[in-house]
Amino acid sequence: MRIKLSLLGLMSVCLSAQAYALTEKDFTELEYHVNTKVDNLLPYASGRLTREFKNAFEFIDFDNDPTIRLVTFLDTPDRAFNDKNLIIRVREHINKPERSRVTVKLRAEAPDKFPEIKHYRKAEIDITGDHTAYSVSYDIPYFTNDIDVKEVDVKKVFNLIKTNKDAWDLISDVYSANRQDIQQTMVMRTQKWSGSLTDPSFKKAEIDFQMWTPFYRKPRVTFAELSFKGKTKDQEQLKLINDYLIKQTGDFGIGHQNSKTKATFDMTEGFN
Repeated sequence: MRIKLSLLGLMSVCLSAQAYALTEKDFTELEYHVNTKVDNLLPYASGRLTREFKNAFEFIDFDNDPTIRLVTFLDTPDRAFNDKNLIIRVREHINKPERSRVTVKLRAEAPDKFPEIKHYRKAEIDITGDHTAYSVSYDIPYFTNDIDVKEVDVKKVFNLIKTNKDAWDLISDVYSANRQDIQQTMVMRTQKWSGSLTDPSFKKAEIDFQMWTPFYRKPRVTFAELSFKGKTKDQEQLKLINDYLIKQTGDFGIGHQNSKTKATFDMTEGFN
């Protein structure tokens, strides 16, 4: 009897450790993006929101101080990781360095296109206009004394990723075949102001305004967007907020519509 119970226990452990293909129900997080132009409302790479900006976006009550991060991505010149729908990101949190992370993200067109995976931090759906993107990500904290986002030690980053077995399993083959060719993109500065909608019908929904600019200001471009997150169970309300923001920002013009990750690679010399 004891042997049978032991076997049952072992089977239970094995089954619980299995990875399963994903379904739509696994994607519990939604993030909406509304790209907008702010050319005439903010100076380039401004560290504060101007009166002109606040007047134009009076439907959102923003905090005064931004969250600032520095971001770079790693890949080979011919984009070997991208070919496998993988993104390797190093992000330093300036305000709170302890929140700095190396992220491994896997993207797919639909839930059933993902391999069998487990232990990911989040499964998210990004919605920008009519475009929907599915992703699963793993975050690994790092000490900013160990990794410099402006001059990344590639070997250190991948040694760090090795400490997360599930993330490493996703990228190890690509890394092993291309380790000598991996390099970083230009560094982007992201500034984020958090706020809430003033319209009482949305119960002060939390909205972020984010502005991306190259850290060294070359090329001189700005990507700006409003974004907000929620659970898939609240999708109807989130859709209403999205429609509301699109209507409110319509007069400013539609900003950059492509992936900011892709734009960063496109702007960086040495990547195809």
